Amino acid sequence: MQLQIQDTYETDPAAIGRYYDGQLRVIARQAVTVWFNRDRLDRLLASYIGVLDDCGLLYAIGPDGRQVSSNIQPSGIDVGAYGQDLSARPYSVSLEVLKSPVGHGAFACRSYVSQITQQPCVTVMYGVSAGDSLLGFVAADISQA
Repeated sequence: MQLQIQDTYETDPAAIGRYYDGQLRVIARQAVTVWFNRDRLDRLLASYIGVLDDCGLLYAIGPDGRQVSSNIQPSGIDVGAYGQDLSARPYSVSLEVLKSPVGHGAFACRSYVSQITQQPCVTVMYGVSAGDSLLGFVAADISQA
């Protein structure tokens, strides 16, 4: 699906969000129950890394842009990423704009070069909410290489 994602993103960025919406919704709903337990959140995310097409990195961030999980990659878990400030990343504009993600579904940021893989990617995010309270976002870096 890599070429398809790249072509689609150039013509309709919302299409990528729609493509991943269902899968990220499932993860986000499950994440609510483990959000404040990093080990359990990491295990949840790790159980989905192989399910999302072209996903090279899966993680969770708080509404302030701080990472609240480890980096989950197909090759393993990087616990050193926990707590890093991601607020200046390309999707931070989306974080600021999307104050209440309830009912908005998945959304994708502009394409950028991943610091992890050094390859072009798109981050697709889905809000994690408990009632009207925004806990943060599940984020999936989707390879465009």
